[in-house]
Order: sequence, then structure tokens, then C-alpha cells
Amino acid sequence: MSTELELSSSDDDYERSLADFAAALMDLRISCGAPTYKEISQRAKAAGRTQLSPSAISEALNGVRLPSMEFTLELVRQIVGHDPQMRDAWRDRWTRLKKLQHRGSRRRSRDSGPALADQSAQTSNQLREGGEGNKAARQEAADIVAQARRDAESLLAEAREQADEILRNAKQASKEAARRNAISPAVARLMTRESLRIVMLGRPGAGKGTQGMYLKEILGIPKVHIGDVWRENIMNGEASGLLASEIMDRGDLIPDELFMNMLSTRLNRPDVADGFLLDGVPRNVNQSGMLDAMLNERGNSINVGLYFDVPLTEATTRLAGRRICSKDSSHVYHMLYSPPLRYNACDICEGALVSRSDDSRQVIKNRWYAWGVQTDAVVAAYGAAGRLVTVSGVGSVEEVTDRAVGSLAAFFG
Repeated sequence: MSTELELSSSDDDYERSLADFAAALMDLRISCGAPTYKEISQRAKAAGRTQLSPSAISEALNGVRLPSMEFTLELVRQIVGHDPQMRDAWRDRWTRLKKLQHRGSRRRSRDSGPALADQSAQTSNQLREGGEGNKAARQEAADIVAQARRDAESLLAEAREQADEILRNAKQASKEAARRNAISPAVARLMTRESLRIVMLGRPGAGKGTQGMYLKEILGIPKVHIGDVWRENIMNGEASGLLASEIMDRGDLIPDELFMNMLSTRLNRPDVADGFLLDGVPRNVNQSGMLDAMLNERGNSINVGLYFDVPLTEATTRLAGRRICSKDSSHVYHMLYSPPLRYNACDICEGALVSRSDDSRQVIKNRWYAWGVQTDAVVAAYGAAGRLVTVSGVGSVEEVTDRAVGSLAAFFG
């Protein structure tokens, strides 16, 4: 996590910088398991630091006021443990924020002289004009203060609600991680196999990418996506990747031989010697045969094709609601299943969220049927060879994952 804090020279930015400071503390707490305020306070008390009361911690993490340097550094220590580099970074961050606070104080003090003189003159005039005018001025001032207080309370309540939502999500993620850490008999049987080479199959929106991320952690094997292989080839300046890009730029289809050449290089690496989850290929029977021939030359083979079956309506719901960050396409959201905290803004970098050009409903429908023209034959071929496991892709991510693991375990026996 970055500990940089951009502080503007403008005095008016202190409150915003204080809010950023508090938000960074909250993020640090969540990234370290989201301990409760009471848990942090009890740790500090056990170490002889009683100043970290739950209420004081709440004020610090909600930006009510800038805590002392000693309080800040002790809070960080209780959250992340003894980390000199982290401590120094937060000391520097606190010092710069304090300087910004002092600059604002000096400016207010410097400007207060003329302001007080003007206020005194205005007060004298009001007194001369009579009691009614003075009473109206006091009432107007009281109304302004009351409105400002209501606005501040509303903003604080909103910030606390967002922080609580983040905390709830973090706790839920922690529970799910703990559940997955408990190895089931089905997972144990799969993990003890000599090899586990799986081709992931499914129409657009079936959830192959999401399930691949979960299954690779559960089964302990890499996920290989042909798109990632292609991008890596381009970044490394390899001839096959550059040639594929040129062909795509011309609007032509990439030959199967070129796809499989890039894949062959990737499957030669040691990390996939005992297994992998393959996504994005084979897309047709020709690629399927080339893949089998490639692996057979090395004394290997695809163990099973894992087909995620979903109806068009479900795929449309998933893909049409997908949003990606315009600054980093790896930041992916879904307006129904995993929406951002703020509408149309990335939680991570605040980039604008956009729809992929191929996520319009008509394009989704076209891709759905186009996939079937070529790839249904691949599914049928795996089925005819007795190497196909079909699972319903409808349901929560966890339900589909459990379904896939159970079906794979039953297939291998």
C-alpha cells in the first residue's frame, strides 16, 4: 500500500488532506484483516499504551481531527506490527500534514486582523441602527452555523456508512477465505493427482474467467489464458505476438498455427508441468487437435474439458452489467453483483468506469451464437472421448465453484 500523501500548498486543502489521511489509515486497517477498534485498543493496552481508546481510534480513522504523531505511529504499529519502514513513512506523512495545518492557522491569524476590524465596525453600525437589526443579524448567523453543522454531520455519517460497508465486505471476504482454506475431501483428491490439465469451456458470460481465478487457488495449478499469453508475447517483443497484432490490425483472423505456437511456448514452462487451467483455447476442432498433438509429443494430454453451461439471459445480465476502469482494465466491476462504492468511479484509482465495446446486448447475442458455430463441436468432441464434465454456471461464484470441484472429483473417482 502506498503511503504517499500529496499535500497542496493551498491552506484550503487541509481538511481534504486530513480526510485522505484518515481514509489511508482505514484502508491500512482493512488490508491487515480489519481488526475492530476494541481489538486494536486491547492490544495497545496489553503493551502498556492505554491512549488508544476505541473512541480515539474511531475519531482518527473517520477524520474528526488530526491525532498526535505518537498516537498515529502507535496506531500503525498495532495494526501492521513492528515495521520500521512503515513507521517512517507514516511519520513523514503526519509531519507534512501537520505543516499544512500550521500554514492554514498562520494564514487565518494573519487575515483575522482586518476581518476583526471590519466585524467590529459592522457591529457598531448594527448597534446604532437599533436592536431589531442586531437581532436579525444574530439569527442569520445562527442559521448559517446550524446549517453548516447539519451538513458536516451528514458528510460524517456518509463517510462512516461507507467505512462500515468496506469493513463488512472485508469480513465477508475473510470468512470466505477461511472456508476455502479448509480442504474438502473432493479438493484433496484432486490435489493428489499426478497431473491435472483442464480445458475450461463455455460461451461468453459463462464465468470461465472468474471460476478460473478461484479454481487455480483451490487446486494449486496455474491459469493460462491465451489473451494473457498473447499480451506477454507483445510486451516481450516476440515475433509471434507482433505478427498476431499486425494481422488483427488488418482486420484478419489470426491463423490457428500462430495461436498454438504462442501457447506451445507458454506450456513449455516448468510451472505447468503437472497441470493447468486453460482458458480461451481451443476455439475450434482444428485447435483442439493441434493441442492434443502438442501435448502428446511431450507425453501428456488434456485430462478433462470443464464446460460451464449458462443460458443467454444469464450471460447477457453478466456481460451487460460489466464495467472496467478506463485507467486500468484489470479493475473490473459489475453494476449488479459487485458495484463500485461511488457511481461510475473506480474504488482503487478513481478512474471513470466504462463498458467494453463488446458488452452491448446485440454484440453479446452475436458472440453467443458465433461461439456455438465453432466451439460446440469442441464440447461434443470432448464428450465423445469421455473427457467432458458439464456444470451449471448459474448461481453465486461460490456455488458454481463448489459444483465444479465436486463434479471434477466425481469424474476422476
